[in-house]
Amino acid sequence: MSLNNSDMIHMESREGMVRFSVEDASTNWMDKDDLFVKRTDDDNLNSDFLIEHLKKEIQIKNIFDEAISLFKSQKYGKAIEKLDEVLFYDPEYGDALIFKSYCLREQGHFVKALRYYRRAVKSDESLRNNEYHKALARQANDERSNFPKLKLNIFTGDEHFAQGEFERAIESYDKALEDPSRFKQSILSKLLNKKATAYLKLEDYGEALKCFQRSREVDGNDYAVFGMGLCQYELDLDIDSEFRRCLKISKRQMLQQALILNNLGYHDDSSRIADYLRKNHFRKDDFYQKLSTLID
Repeated sequence: MSLNNSDMIHMESREGMVRFSVEDASTNWMDKDDLFVKRTDDDNLNSDFLIEHLKKEIQIKNIFDEAISLFKSQKYGKAIEKLDEVLFYDPEYGDALIFKSYCLREQGHFVKALRYYRRAVKSDESLRNNEYHKALARQANDERSNFPKLKLNIFTGDEHFAQGEFERAIESYDKALEDPSRFKQSILSKLLNKKATAYLKLEDYGEALKCFQRSREVDGNDYAVFGMGLCQYELDLDIDSEFRRCLKISKRQMLQQALILNNLGYHDDSSRIADYLRKNHFRKDDFYQKLSTLID
């Protein structure tokens, strides 16, 4: 570990294990080659908020450790909840992605487990496990073969989306949407939101807006309302004020919301969101640079 600022971080060593602490925050004992050591290397830390960044990394590491404990106790649902907290902070946290794959596999969700395995390997090549991949791929294929055609089209669309094949994802979602009456309202709105989001990725805001509007008509959900606001902003249209109350969105969507609010003159709302995001993102990447425009 190249971080040697003893006044900032304290390291204890015991029988090949190490533990780190910053002020009142402390990790559990871990191996010397634990991912935490790499994550808190000087090159990965934000020197402008060093103490806050270190304390957040410790918090996330402890949440991750709690998730692993739940996994070992076969409490897969609760483990996933904790892993999702880690992945909200860092969507590319490789170890969290691979353990979410393990949890989903144990729950019998093989297609989803395969998707998270691929994300984990994309994030960290050292997590590649060919035997696990082969076994999981077989199980995922078996699961797909038992899907009703309707569900298969949705999962196929999700896989195309995960691979960045947004046009093909839309084609699959359209096949599933051929008979909307077969869906419950909540499921239909989610499927329309999936299709709309694929259009967003293609920057086709007009088609995305149509899908979000239909989703909102089916089931007045916050995701559709926020999606409508985003599309209306991109198309230079009057924005539905309801989008400001939307919840349960990703960090990138929250950043987009804050940027839009700032441009519209809702500076207090924008600052509130930006302050929350700053406490959950420290790495100096493109996200941080955009966020800094709101904080500064």
